[in-house]
Amino acid sequence: KQEKMKEWLENVDSSQAILIAVSVVFFSIVVSYIFSLNDKNAITVEGVHEYPIKSCGEVSLQEATATPGGFENDRILQVVDKDLKPISPRDEENSKLFHIMPRIDGRHLVLKVKGSTESGIEVDLDSKDTKEVVAEDHLGGKVTLQDYGDKMASWLQKATGLPGVRLTGIGRNYVRHVVVNPYQNDAVPQSPTHVNLGDEAPYLLVSTSSLDDLNRRIKLRGKTEVDMRRFRPNIIISGLSPWEEDSLRKIRIGNVEFWVWQRCGRCRMTTVDRDTLAYSDEPLATLNQFRERQNGQRNFGMHLVPVVPDGKVHATLALGELHVGETVEILEYDDERRAEWKRLFGHLKA
Repeated sequence: KQEKMKEWLENVDSSQAILIAVSVVFFSIVVSYIFSLNDKNAITVEGVHEYPIKSCGEVSLQEATATPGGFENDRILQVVDKDLKPISPRDEENSKLFHIMPRIDGRHLVLKVKGSTESGIEVDLDSKDTKEVVAEDHLGGKVTLQDYGDKMASWLQKATGLPGVRLTGIGRNYVRHVVVNPYQNDAVPQSPTHVNLGDEAPYLLVSTSSLDDLNRRIKLRGKTEVDMRRFRPNIIISGLSPWEEDSLRKIRIGNVEFWVWQRCGRCRMTTVDRDTLAYSDEPLATLNQFRERQNGQRNFGMHLVPVVPDGKVHATLALGELHVGETVEILEYDDERRAEWKRLFGHLKA
């Protein structure tokens, strides 16, 4: 075979050799172009975020462990007032909560104040020195939490300027399920469905193209763009057309499947600049113009509920890892929501 190949090469003239070379190069370019189109059309995970303390600073991750109740360390704690009611920057006097920056190191929580050179504080999340208390969630429901003590409370009060506040968190006797927003009226896709200390659902998904379209509209009104921190997402994806996430029903990321459940109505917390802590009317003023649905819900992002194997509904069950850069597979669309999306936004391009 080698001799026949050698004989063939000797009989190939220069023009034929050039034609062969050009053909090979052309074929390589076509193949590369096809792969580049596939890459551009892929829906991918651009960001993964946890918020260990509800209403406080974010932690950006390359990967996170998904559980039925949310990412492993997402919204597992909350700051409460002297009456054990949760507080948030929906009220301006609580805006400094956004500058409490948490970090989870193993089973230790480390807190610092954003921009401060002062030392922070560390606490063992499994400490036996905690006290069980019956606190409230943001809707006024009763939840059993652990109180992390006077030393932590004193640090928080100094860091935020809020007297009487304390840090509480999920313990072994915590039980809570997803909350149907009556103004959205989307039925929970499976039951029972656990949730951390988040408002309604264990996960929030947002799309970069929707933020781009929102900021385009904000700039047309002569206002300042907003960044994705305003919306406190868990999973940020790219590759969809603007607002197309509304139309999804079921997706898979890695080996974890999610129901794309209920639209996320936005509140005043989105109007706080995360660096200056200044309040404004954006992005709600612009969302009011084109994203307001019935009952005054101004939506940005979709709540997710993970698909849990039958009989395995424990809140802390590890379902799998989600990684930045992973492909998002669309398993099902919601026909009604997709028809609405096509009518309102189908003309927009990513």
